[in-house]
Formats: sequence, C-alpha cells, structure tokens
Amino acid sequence: MLKLINRDSKTLIRKNLTAQVQIENEIAKIVNLGNIECAYLFSADGLLLTGIQGRNDFNQNQALEIVYSVNDAFKFLKETPNFNGAYEILMISKSKSKISVRVFQAFQQQVSLVILVHLGKTYRSFTNRLIRSIQKISQSEIE
Repeated sequence: MLKLINRDSKTLIRKNLTAQVQIENEIAKIVNLGNIECAYLFSADGLLLTGIQGRNDFNQNQALEIVYSVNDAFKFLKETPNFNGAYEILMISKSKSKISVRVFQAFQQQVSLVILVHLGKTYRSFTNRLIRSIQKISQSEIE
C-alpha cells in the first residue's frame, strides 16, 4: 500500500499542501484501491507534473514516450468531424493489460494522464474521479 504524502506535519491542512503533493495523494488513493497500477500526469510540454509508479516496471519515461506517440493522434482526431472532442486513447495488450491516455484541461493548459490498468480491471470511474480531483486542485491553485 502506498503512503499518502504529508511532507510537513501530521496535522497539515490540505490547503497548505502543494498542488503536486495533493495530486500525488489522489493518485495514491486510486492506486491503493487496486484497479490502477500506476499513473503519471504530464504537462503540455511533456514535463512530468507528478506520478506514482506503483509496483510495476512501467516507468515515467515509457509513459512519456506513449504521450508523445499519441499526441499526433489526438490532434488528428480533433480535426476529424466524427471524432471531434476525443479525450482518451486506450491501448490493450494481448495479455489484457490496458494503458489509457487521457487529455484534459488543468493548470491553464492541456495535460495528459497516463494510467496502467491491472488485468481485467475497470478503470474509467477511478480515472474520472482522479481527473475531477486534479481539475479541482488546479482551479484552487489559479484562484
């Protein structure tokens, strides 16, 4: 089980945590539930904003390569009338592992969330919850 990060003290209020630590805590909660093995959040420029590797070999460099690989596909889908507004690309291996790349707005830019899903597990509700949390954290940072 991953430990939630509280870098300053045990009584720290959520507002005092940095956005990165808050997002890491949200990712840790989702990973601890067991359906998602790891998650990485990248900026529009490909910089790692935060992420948790979990207990697997899928690392942030591999996740970044996937983000770069699918960025052109997202651009193409945005220009294609039938797929306007595509927000997810899902890759499924022969062993039924899934890698999902979701793009959404946060921190006044388009960010990419890459998740690795356990074999045969569901992930969409967890991913949606994580994205809403990230957007809420982003909004509080902007205000």
